[in-house]
Amino acid sequence: MVIKEGEPWLLWPSMVSYGLNKGNIGNTFEGEYSFCLEMTFRALSKEPSKRTLFAKLPSYMGIDIEGEDNRLLLILNLRKDKETYYEYLMSEIGIGWDLKTLIFSYDKEQRVLKVTIDENTLIKYKLKEGEELNRGDDPHVIFGAGNFPHNGFNLNYCSYEITHLRISRDSEVLGLYDFKERTDYKIYDFTKNCNFIHKIL
Repeated sequence: MVIKEGEPWLLWPSMVSYGLNKGNIGNTFEGEYSFCLEMTFRALSKEPSKRTLFAKLPSYMGIDIEGEDNRLLLILNLRKDKETYYEYLMSEIGIGWDLKTLIFSYDKEQRVLKVTIDENTLIKYKLKEGEELNRGDDPHVIFGAGNFPHNGFNLNYCSYEITHLRISRDSEVLGLYDFKERTDYKIYDFTKNCNFIHKIL
């Protein structure tokens, strides 16, 4: 399946899955648990220079691709001593234009976030003393943009082919998608959690 530029998709089951969803998948990335997001994708769009693969809102955390060689940029929204701030971490090399498997993970015990491509670690960040991932109310994830289109800012649209997505928390798989089982507006979850991904209309 291709996520088209300007047509992002949304993982927000508490809003659009009619109460069928289980596992509270939105809280996966808030720092209370170890987590892993694994996706197999191929970048298609070359503009704008900053393109968002996915972003967690409302406390922003996401991965962009930048430049002609598609270097990865991990953006973390952090807090310490009641202050919130951002950390921007860029990979030293690009990932090119071939099909790649990206894994974004957080080890709560080690307090380490990693981004790997085809088993090669490109970005690694260890939370400092007293530092935590910032949390937001009713978190959700957008694929192919950094914000909702109607907001009109920080969109950073990205077009890419995606063939696999798995989201797990403390080793429990909460969402599993092959992007073949879908309609024009809904991507089905292969777990029994009904954590569907919907097209933003």
